[in-house]
Amino acid sequence: MFSETLIRPAISNDSEAIARLMATGVSDVVRRITIMGSPQLAHFIADEIGTNGGDEYVVGTVQERVVGMSSWRHTGTTLQLNHLYLATDVRGHGMGTALVLDGLHRVRQTREQQLSLDNFSDNPHARAWYESWNMRSEREVQWIQQSLPPLDHANFHCTIAGLSAADRRHQRYGFSQIILETSLARYQIGRLDPGLFRAGTCAILQDAAALQGLRRLDGERQLLCLHSAGDCAELASGTATLVAESARLVAPCADVIEYLEASLLRRRLVLPASVVSL
Repeated sequence: MFSETLIRPAISNDSEAIARLMATGVSDVVRRITIMGSPQLAHFIADEIGTNGGDEYVVGTVQERVVGMSSWRHTGTTLQLNHLYLATDVRGHGMGTALVLDGLHRVRQTREQQLSLDNFSDNPHARAWYESWNMRSEREVQWIQQSLPPLDHANFHCTIAGLSAADRRHQRYGFSQIILETSLARYQIGRLDPGLFRAGTCAILQDAAALQGLRRLDGERQLLCLHSAGDCAELASGTATLVAESARLVAPCADVIEYLEASLLRRRLVLPASVVSL
C-alpha cells in the first residue's frame, strides 16, 4: 500500500475531500453537536489551510486520492490531535498510524512533550486503539442539552461581543462563536445549526443573566453544555438530557512515537519518505 501512498500537508483544494472524511467518520449524534454537521465545513477547512494560526492539516493519498486526514492544534506544551479520519477501504492497513507519526515528526514543536486527543464514547474501537499507545484519560466529559428558560423581563444585564463578525462567519461556515459576559463570568458560546448554543461549562446554568441573554439572542435554540462527568446538578435533577460522552486522552509524545514505530515494524511496513525523512 505504502508504495502508492503520499503523506503531505493539505492544500485548499483538498478541503472537500477532508470535509467528507470528517463528516462520514462520526456518528449522527456527533455530527449534530459539532462542526462536522455543517454542510459548509469545506469552506472552513479551506480557509484554515489558507491562513496561519489555525489547525495544521495533513492528508494521506493513494494514487492522488485523499483517503486519510489529520489535523493538529498547538496548545502550549501539548500537541492536540484534533481530527483523524480515514476512508473505510484503507482502514487497518497502517494509514492512521503513519498519519499520526507524520504529525508527531512534522508538526510537533520542541516544547510540546504531551499528545492529547478527544474520543467520543460511541467509538470504543478507537479508544481501545488510543489506549494501546499508552494514552490515559485526563477528563471524562458529558454533553448535556436542555431548553433555555422562558423569557424573563426583569433587568438582567449581559453583553455580547463579536456578534456582527460571528454572523458573517456563520453565514459562510454554518457555525460561529460569540463572547457573552455577565457580572459572574465570561463565556465562549458556540452556535451550531440546527438550533444549538454550545457552552464549555455547566456553570452557565446557574447564571440567570447569561441564560436570559441567550434566550433574547435566539429563543429557538437549545443549550448544549460540556462538563466533567458527575459535576452537573442539572443532569441529576432530570431537567437536561445526556446526548453524548467523550474523554480527553493524553500521553507523552515519546511514548506514542515508540509504540507506533514498533507497530509499523511488526506489520513489516515501510513508512512513506515524508515520515522517515523528518
